[in-house]
Amino acid sequence: MPELTVDDTTLFVETAGSGPPLVLLHGGLGLDHTYFRPTFDQLADRATLVYYDHRGNGRSARPADYAAEMTLERLVDDTVALLDALGFDRATVLGHSYGGFLAQLLAIANPERLSGLVLVDTVPAFDYQPAPSGTDEQLAAFGAAFSGPMADDAAWRQTWTTIWPMYFNRFDADEAARIDAGTHYAAEAWNTAAGLLATFNTLDQLPGVDVPTLVMGGRHDFITPPGPGAERLADLLPRSELAVFDDSGHYPFVEQEDEFFARLRTFLDSLD
Repeated sequence: MPELTVDDTTLFVETAGSGPPLVLLHGGLGLDHTYFRPTFDQLADRATLVYYDHRGNGRSARPADYAAEMTLERLVDDTVALLDALGFDRATVLGHSYGGFLAQLLAIANPERLSGLVLVDTVPAFDYQPAPSGTDEQLAAFGAAFSGPMADDAAWRQTWTTIWPMYFNRFDADEAARIDAGTHYAAEAWNTAAGLLATFNTLDQLPGVDVPTLVMGGRHDFITPPGPGAERLADLLPRSELAVFDDSGHYPFVEQEDEFFARLRTFLDSLD
């Protein structure tokens, strides 16, 4: 590592710690796993943490044809192939935001590979209308991000860093600058991602997922709010636990770090 060839692509992978594997699926798309670190490294005392950039994202290989090569099915298959390559028969998988969509599909298609499932600020279907609030500049950038393709990586970076404060209840500009500096942006991955969600809907399949699951969400998350998100997921999944963080937006592991990781540790301990 940090590069690992799986199937027909090369993924950028980083690991930390020791113990039962915990695989983290980042959101975006068009971003990478930078925003997970070093916050999640505090779990290195009880888990082997596996961070990676999805195909076409971050420092992973970028396909010549995103539409053909970056599908939801391939993104899920990449996680399974990564487990195989690392020698893990089973793992706990944590999916945040878009990573949560992939984690749901993984649990539906390959439940035998999961020891546990953690879904953070994600939804089972986009059958609702998000209600963003922000400055005129932020709202204009948000509209641009979701209405048309980003021209290139620089344009995507500028757009994302403009709208990112809207995703927090309490935005830390210094921490955001640190994450931004380490992130490898991929405009084509973002452009492809929206189309992949056009038919995403796990509402009928989730009741059949027999995997211990922790569902977590921020009360002030406008993009994947608890009602259509965490609370609905917890109702659908038969072996789920729900944790909603009242002072957080889309990133409770940043805004309520102590509470978030205390709850996550309790869940991981229950799997041992």
